Amino acid sequence: MSLTPLITAAAYRVLGSMSFHVSSLLPERVHAGKRVCRALQELRDAPSGPYFMRAVLESRWRSRLLLSHVLALSPSRLRRFFEDRVTFEGAVLAAPMLDGTRPVILAVPHYGPAPIGYVAAVHRVGAHRPINLFYDSSRTPPRLNRLFDRSGVDTNTLLGSFTGVVAAMRALERNEWLVMMPDAFDDITHTIAVPFFGRMLRVAAGTAFFALRADALVVPVFATPASRLGVRVTLGRPIDSRRFFAFDEPQSIFMLTRALFACFERELRRAPEHWHNWEIFPHVSRAVAPPGRLEDDAPMRLLRDKCTEQPQLLRDLPELELLVK
Repeated sequence: MSLTPLITAAAYRVLGSMSFHVSSLLPERVHAGKRVCRALQELRDAPSGPYFMRAVLESRWRSRLLLSHVLALSPSRLRRFFEDRVTFEGAVLAAPMLDGTRPVILAVPHYGPAPIGYVAAVHRVGAHRPINLFYDSSRTPPRLNRLFDRSGVDTNTLLGSFTGVVAAMRALERNEWLVMMPDAFDDITHTIAVPFFGRMLRVAAGTAFFALRADALVVPVFATPASRLGVRVTLGRPIDSRRFFAFDEPQSIFMLTRALFACFERELRRAPEHWHNWEIFPHVSRAVAPPGRLEDDAPMRLLRDKCTEQPQLLRDLPELELLVK
């Protein structure tokens, strides 16, 4: 190992203790955790506290260092990084539905070192299929282009426009991989609202639109910094768009998007410090009144009992979790 990777690995190891010791000393303008906690301080169901503040800071530092590290690697060393420094979890790794007969959409929130996560996922699960990143903007950041160029994966960037939408549909028709980031959008008028952390969050509907039109599977992907220099990638249970074909298109889009963000919420509740959108969350969501207690809660008890007896109901209909938890 050359000197630079050794220095990077050593710096990565000390970031945890460094964030603990300097967190209280850093001003808010350079402390992501303080900015996040200030943004969330009035929200009823949001993470908070000194530990969360430090965890956000550590996650941002480690994610940036990881991205800088992989961008400095040669193509051969980057492939070795994917093989040696990226660990995977999730039953989808052995899922027979990812056999190449249907298109796949990787749904990736802005969470941890997300670009490393979805490129590594394609390298691990679909190495022989091109990856198409649908980026809803006029251009992709140069750093991402460098990562794609060196990854060894056949990568295309589809910018958000009518041409990009057509290209994305054609890619799915060829059973290629499409990467979407549903928690980002440029124009709020093109969004829908779904429940998320006790609020109604504005989100892009493109992932559900493409999945329904192309008969695709949607696989949530979460990337987090590992304790040592590396990345942990969690692949969520695939969401089959066929579950929502029985409804009209607007309702199908809402329900599929709702199921996807229910999956996102479960992961964020487990490790909220890695989400990069906490600062804007209050501005792109609205509070909802908590549901009142029913005078006769027998139907809810019956539903809870049924979900306890048949746990597959929560897997097939993740939106039930909000009712029975």
